[in-house]
Amino acid sequence: MGLYDRDYGRDDQHPYQTSWDRVQKPRSMTVTLIIINVAIFLISMLFFDNGSNGGKSFDILRFFGFVPTTLFEPWMWWQFLTYGFFHDLNSIWHIVFNMFMLYVFGRVVESRMGGTEFLRFYLISIIVGGFIGAITGLVMNSMPGGADASDAAQLATPTIGASGGVLALVVMFACYFPQQELFLWGIVRMKAWVLAALCVGMDLVGSLYALSGGETSTAFTVHLAGAGFALAYYYGHWNFRWLSFASAPDIRGKMRQRSRRMKLKLHDPDKKLRKEANDADRLLAKIHEHGEESLTSSERKLLERYSRRQREKRNQ
Repeated sequence: MGLYDRDYGRDDQHPYQTSWDRVQKPRSMTVTLIIINVAIFLISMLFFDNGSNGGKSFDILRFFGFVPTTLFEPWMWWQFLTYGFFHDLNSIWHIVFNMFMLYVFGRVVESRMGGTEFLRFYLISIIVGGFIGAITGLVMNSMPGGADASDAAQLATPTIGASGGVLALVVMFACYFPQQELFLWGIVRMKAWVLAALCVGMDLVGSLYALSGGETSTAFTVHLAGAGFALAYYYGHWNFRWLSFASAPDIRGKMRQRSRRMKLKLHDPDKKLRKEANDADRLLAKIHEHGEESLTSSERKLLERYSRRQREKRNQ
C-alpha cells in the first residue's frame, strides 16, 4: 500500500487530493482568529453608547478585560485570556491595526509552526502578557507618592486588545526570518529584525514613561511580555505539544502491546515492513494534525526511508 492509498490520504469531494496537499494548504488558524476578533468586536458594538447612557461599552469590556487587582481574584483569571479578543470601541483603528499585523505575520509564523502549535503559542502569549501586565500595573501604582485620582482610574480601567500576542508574532517572525525585507506602511524599507527591535524599543520607552509617572492608556508592559515570551520560546526551543490531549499516554495501546509480548512470538518476515508502514501512517497523521515542523529528525529519516522503498517498488 503506497503513501497516497491511506484513508486520510483520500478525500471524497476531491479524489485527487492527498494528505500532502492538505498539509500544504491547511485550515488557517490566523484567519480563524481574525474572524473571531472581528465577530466579538461587532457584538461588543451592541453595548456601545459612547458613555452617554451609563457607559454600556465599559460594562462588557470590564467583564472580559482584566485590571491589576484581578491577580487577587483567581476565579476571574480567565480574563487574562479573554482580554486579548476585545478592542477599543471608541476607535476602529485599534482592531484594524492588530488584525492587519496578525494577518501579515501570523500566516508566515503559522506555516512554520503548524496550525495547532501556532494557536497554542498565540493564546499562551496573550495569557503571559495579561499576568505580567497585571503585576506591573500593581507595581507602578504602589510606588512611593501615594495613589491619586488618576492612579485609581488606571486601576479600574480594563486592559484589552490583542497587541501582546501580535507583538509576539512579530518577534517570532523576526527570529525565523531576521533578514527578510519588509516595507513599513508600504514606504519605509527595513529588515524584519529591525522592525521587531523598533517595536520593542518603542514599548520599552513607553513603559519607562509610565513608570516615571506619565499617563498613558497603552499597556506597554503587556506588549513587552509578549515579545519576551516569543524570545524565550525561540531560544529555549520550546514546544507545547504536551498540552494536546492527543499526546496523552495511550493506556489502551500500551496494554495491547504488553498483551502481545506475553503471547508466543512467531516468525514473521514481513513484520518489519508492516511496522514501517504503520509508522509511516502515524507520521503522516502527525503532519496532518501538527504540521511538518512537528517531526523529529529520526521521524523524518523514517518517512524518507519508507518513501524511498515505495518508489523502488514502483520502479521494479
